[in-house]
Amino acid sequence: MIGIFRNVILVSLFVFSSLSQASSPLTEHALAISQSMSAFYMYSLSEGDKRYERDYLNYFEVAEQHLQKLQEQDAPLASELKIKWDKLRQYLVFEYIEDVGFVVSSQIRGQFRQYLNNLYVSISKNINSETNFEEQLLLITLDVEIMSARFFDISSSVSGAMNMSSSDRLIDPPKMAKELNEKLLKLQNISATKAIGKNLRLVSRKWNFIEDSVINYKEQSAYLLVYYNKKQIHKLINKSQDVMAGI
Repeated sequence: MIGIFRNVILVSLFVFSSLSQASSPLTEHALAISQSMSAFYMYSLSEGDKRYERDYLNYFEVAEQHLQKLQEQDAPLASELKIKWDKLRQYLVFEYIEDVGFVVSSQIRGQFRQYLNNLYVSISKNINSETNFEEQLLLITLDVEIMSARFFDISSSVSGAMNMSSSDRLIDPPKMAKELNEKLLKLQNISATKAIGKNLRLVSRKWNFIEDSVINYKEQSAYLLVYYNKKQIHKLINKSQDVMAGI
């Protein structure tokens, strides 16, 4: 009996530790930045729909909150990111031009894109083949949000993908999508509960529904569908994380 009790405690501590590691401030910051980018450019694509303005302003605040948490974990990195983010944040505003719509300068667009590039590269360096189930759930959400952010960025740009730099191409949606599909299939096969398995199957369906639009930057009418479905994917992953936390 004591041995069983000890094992339960160890499993609980492992799950708690895994969830804490999976929800690192840096990853959560990158997630919020990705979400803010999608909402920011969706505001432009929707010709100033206030719902998306509320979304991106909220995600800006969430991103800043996670930077503050990162300060306790890695002060040098947090300080470096905060300087860059604070400088960029003040310029992330739209100018309305008659007969053109809501626009942001190409320079600021490039800096916003570069900031996300750097976060993605930094996080990618710390991912290995032994990343556990809980971490994989969070990384699925992050991958979907990063690819979606790039979709809305390119789709809202007059020049499209023409002005992307070599560093911009470090985020490679077709490659990320292929790896995401493989990851989803693998996680469905090893799901700890039926509820998580069901959630991941729904994630796969919703992702497959928008994948072509996201990675090929086409079908202009798909903006609303991409935005809606990527938010639903986030909710489904959150539900699965809640199930894991309750084990």
